[in-house]
Amino acid sequence: MLAKFTFKNHRSFLDEQTLSFEASSDDSYKWTVAPVESAILPRSSGLLRTLAVFGPLASGKSNVLRALDYMKRVVLMSASLPITHQNDTFAFQYGAGNLDSHYEVEIIQNGTYYRYGFVIRDFRIVKEWLMRRAERLTTLFSRDEYSLKIIGLPRNSASLLSPSPYTLFLPVASSLNLEINREVGDVMDWFRSLCVSFSARREDLQIYAEKEEYLKDAYRILSLADCGIDGIQLIQEGSYTDIETSHRVYDAEGHFVRAKKARLFQDRQLYSDATAELVCTLAKVLRALDCGTVLCLDDFTRTLGLPVALEIIRLFSNPAQPAAKAQLVLTSGISPLVDKAFRRDQIYFTRRDGQSRSQLVRLSSLPGVRKGESYEKKLLENLRHGQLKLE
Repeated sequence: MLAKFTFKNHRSFLDEQTLSFEASSDDSYKWTVAPVESAILPRSSGLLRTLAVFGPLASGKSNVLRALDYMKRVVLMSASLPITHQNDTFAFQYGAGNLDSHYEVEIIQNGTYYRYGFVIRDFRIVKEWLMRRAERLTTLFSRDEYSLKIIGLPRNSASLLSPSPYTLFLPVASSLNLEINREVGDVMDWFRSLCVSFSARREDLQIYAEKEEYLKDAYRILSLADCGIDGIQLIQEGSYTDIETSHRVYDAEGHFVRAKKARLFQDRQLYSDATAELVCTLAKVLRALDCGTVLCLDDFTRTLGLPVALEIIRLFSNPAQPAAKAQLVLTSGISPLVDKAFRRDQIYFTRRDGQSRSQLVRLSSLPGVRKGESYEKKLLENLRHGQLKLE
């Protein structure tokens, strides 16, 4: 599970921002909070199963997810590709390209709390760290521009393992026989399972082949969208994958005549872009729910529609879900969804200031936001008047 994501100097964000899943003492929607043992996360009220980032066009909400996606790609690809060169720093302040870009996650994986992060400056890794909490918070390894320290390993031996300044140590450590192999493996597995989605792809349909139940559940959710689909079937012919849908055909008097079949991508002209994206997105949703992983969906309501969006949020909020640890992060324009599915600490919003710097603000941190009032109205008021004075 994801407890916190902290980042700075990435795309439209210059200052440090934090997206936190840690629940407040709010007693509404209790089912959307996953309990966490105090030994793992001290003084915690639990972790939220869903978070939403709302904001107007070009306010930076998608860039929150892009920062997390970039962190994942550096972790998984830096050992083989110069991915640090793709770091996208704040563009609207002279000299920001020479400042530190910071990325850190606090996660719970296999019942253990980890804090992992790194700092990039001039496309080079200048700091990296991995911590674990057992009885106390312990640094498993730390690195700067000049040295590498690994718990249980003499400094001279550790220095021989220092990777290139364009490569993280975490993926390198996963291939070495170290005392911290289990912990490194936990963090690497978490990043592998993290899914950050900005658009649906045809390749997503292959997820339906993993479990028969995925297609059945997708059809049930599709029925809420009222898109005229009367049945779906997965088609796999060698490397070709598609979804075949059934539709009822009626005569002039309105009597059912036969079922017409068509394929989502082969007969693309028969479907809207929204229908194709919905079917692909549902595959990622159902796998995340089944495996208990973190799913981030950008522009959440663009293709889903309100009934489907509410059902997906309900599924992630359900403590009886198979893995019971799945989490959803979504971005969306401000809409009625704000008041229909979330409590105050689940809602973030973004806006840009007069210097084009995006800010990520938690609704519950604003003064005067009371439980039960219209959160949509509160967001619009703050964005309209630029009232971002925090307590």
